[in-house]
Amino acid sequence: MSSVRSGLILSSIERYGVLLMGLATTFVTARLLTPADFGIAIIGMAIFGLIDIFRDFGGGTYIIQIDEPTPHRVQTVFTVTMLLAIPLFVILFFFSGEIASFYGSPGLQSYLHVSAWCLLLSSFSSPAYALLCRNLQFGKLTILSLTSTTLNSLLTIVLALMGFSYMSYAWGQLLASVVYFGLCVAWGPKFPIYRLSLMEWRRVTAYGIYDCARALLNHLGDAAPFLAFGKTIGTEALGIYQRALTVSRLPERTVLAGFAPVLQPAFSKHAREGQNLSRSFLLGVEHVTVLLWPALIGIVLLAHPLVMILVGPQWKATVPIVQVIATSFLVWFPMNLPRPALVAVGAVRDTALIAVLTVPIMVNVQIAASFYGLTAVAWSFFAANLYAVLVSMYFVRRNISLPWTALLRAMSKSAIVTVVSAVPSLLMVIWMGGTEHLSIADGVGSAMMSAAWWFLAIHWAGHPIKNEIACAIEAIGAATISPSTLQNLKS
Repeated sequence: MSSVRSGLILSSIERYGVLLMGLATTFVTARLLTPADFGIAIIGMAIFGLIDIFRDFGGGTYIIQIDEPTPHRVQTVFTVTMLLAIPLFVILFFFSGEIASFYGSPGLQSYLHVSAWCLLLSSFSSPAYALLCRNLQFGKLTILSLTSTTLNSLLTIVLALMGFSYMSYAWGQLLASVVYFGLCVAWGPKFPIYRLSLMEWRRVTAYGIYDCARALLNHLGDAAPFLAFGKTIGTEALGIYQRALTVSRLPERTVLAGFAPVLQPAFSKHAREGQNLSRSFLLGVEHVTVLLWPALIGIVLLAHPLVMILVGPQWKATVPIVQVIATSFLVWFPMNLPRPALVAVGAVRDTALIAVLTVPIMVNVQIAASFYGLTAVAWSFFAANLYAVLVSMYFVRRNISLPWTALLRAMSKSAIVTVVSAVPSLLMVIWMGGTEHLSIADGVGSAMMSAAWWFLAIHWAGHPIKNEIACAIEAIGAATISPSTLQNLKS
């Protein structure tokens, strides 16, 4: 468990660093790019992400999950990804003009030209990255992510200031890909990765078909609405929607920052060691809900000052959209957990089946709602998310002994903490006559009070996360303060 806990700490450091750079980029570009220009970048990112899934073909997850990543298996993963990457590069580069014409955005062609080179570089990076994840080398992973992200953000900001508009995102991504590849090569395994081999192609492709189908459908769940909205509501409204979605997902990318990279290696390790995955899953639910729910309620109550801080008054139209989307994410809490748990028990086919059963319905619901405006799209998230959670939990319970009563007990203390921690912000909203009347100072003060009440609430409710907080305090304090002071702080 110590390796997992240290992984969570390092992963959290990495994710918070990435978040800070992302917020800095958002803070600057939101004041330099128009919603229409930002919409072009969003469409370009969505198209690149969609094609990159075919390129990866589940190779990274395969390396993490298999019993022994032999040289031939890793080399086969590289070979398969390269055989897929080359034709995908040709398609993205040479058909970018037709894609840009379809959206009526000529600048999208240049964006996709740059993104195509990022696609090739990703093929060389992914096998080495997967090996670092499998071996729980979170220190190197932290440096890798922070270095590439920092360079990406800095270049994007500088180019935006120089007037490169949406292309600043494309060039920033390309520089990050080059640095990412260099570090992956430097920290790769002792055996050579970049040799062509198809000795294990049957196992790799058999696994990749299911994982790629799952990843493709899940990405479509995120990207397809963006691609459709570019036609149904236009690039300007798309830019507003994406900004609202970014703000609404801040809790997921902040308080849960350290969980995502650790879950798959941790669950797989527990499964190989014969540990009880039901207990691990419930512990994950307890920790996710006590962090995510209070933060989402805070987003709903303090949406106006938060939007003013992050993107400025010119994006005021995002405030009601933020509140609705944040509310819908309250039912989304377990969605980081099913896939790593199912992969760990060898049920990768079920992960693909979940995607088949949920993504098409979720996408169609959102696209249909887009004809009625952004508010309708935001509310469609609630029904779509609830449906996806129910389907996912069905498959989890089919593979892991997980009674509904145990799941409800795991969430009960988090619900208490959420209600208690929301009191200061709720009282401030009532006092000021609505969230739209809160100033930035009001929002910051309310958030700090709610955070203090959160710490008190986890103690009163006896929530399990207080043990993790104590371990974190002990680890940090052991390196900085005396043992007696540390004991007093823990008490």
